[in-house]
Amino acid sequence: MYACSEEEKEETPQQKSLFLETTLSGEAQGTTYMVKYLNDSTNYKSEIDSILLVFDNDLSTWNQGSLINKINAHERTDTVFAFVDQTKNFSVVFDLSKEVYELTGGAFDPTVFPLVKLWGFGPDGPEAKDESKIDSVLRLVGMNSSNIDMIEMYQDEYFYKETQIRKGQSGVKLDFNAIAQGYSVDLIGDFLTEKGINNYMIEIGGEVLCKGVNADAKPWRIAIDKPLSSDVEREFQALLNVENEAVATSGSYRKFYEKDGKRYSHAIDPKTGYPVDHNLLSATVIAKTCAMADAYATAFLVMGPELAVEFVDSHPELGLSIYFILGKGEGFEVLMSADLSEKLIEL
Repeated sequence: MYACSEEEKEETPQQKSLFLETTLSGEAQGTTYMVKYLNDSTNYKSEIDSILLVFDNDLSTWNQGSLINKINAHERTDTVFAFVDQTKNFSVVFDLSKEVYELTGGAFDPTVFPLVKLWGFGPDGPEAKDESKIDSVLRLVGMNSSNIDMIEMYQDEYFYKETQIRKGQSGVKLDFNAIAQGYSVDLIGDFLTEKGINNYMIEIGGEVLCKGVNADAKPWRIAIDKPLSSDVEREFQALLNVENEAVATSGSYRKFYEKDGKRYSHAIDPKTGYPVDHNLLSATVIAKTCAMADAYATAFLVMGPELAVEFVDSHPELGLSIYFILGKGEGFEVLMSADLSEKLIEL
């Protein structure tokens, strides 16, 4: 997904001063970011880079010295891994993940990391696979208290002391990549809000949060990619007008590898231990926070279109909207929430 600007229009001097736009960009989390905000010419790039660096040090599995990698390296079940969670990045993402895990019946599951690694989508590349090995790894998957639990210790009712991670069996590991990037977008949004900025667009690796309006005093316009493989020039499927919402897309069409003539998707079903095999190529979710949009986009890619639609219909309290692109023969078909019809421009 990308932020798109409309054609420039002649503006009055009052409009130009009212909608002064600042654009920042950089690299983070192995990808790029772009932040646009209005009515403040201050350059906050160093503060934003600092927030993202701290976040990476907490939750990146690609950062060898990160907190999450230290937790993953802790194999003992007779003692806890204790640490002081000064940023609260880990504890908040853990709790959010547990909530989505339980609501989706395990379709979203950060303990899927050993399977992700086994199938070749972790830092070390693919391993040899057979049914017995998959079954062996599958027993480590499940974000339940018998596998892994987080306990926050307090000296008294108000004074936080430390966080403890307890593992029920050796080999249980976490991967928050399917929610962490979205949450980092929310953190930048919180930072800008604290600075009194009420109109902004934040994009990190395709995950987007929009507040207020753009420089034309209209909703931010976000592009949704066509589900084409990475060796094909990028094309847009639709444009989405977004105001005070977040958008995230999870797709099986870019992150995959081929071996012996078979394509393996990065979306691993935590229940079967195998990559998903259905016609949902791209799941875009619109939600109030980017963390939730990110997490549910991943969950729905695992569920498949029918179960995902059923989930959204049965959980109106979550306020989720969906835009699904399904494979159909040599082409595509679209399935989307009714409320998007007035916000969306099909291309």
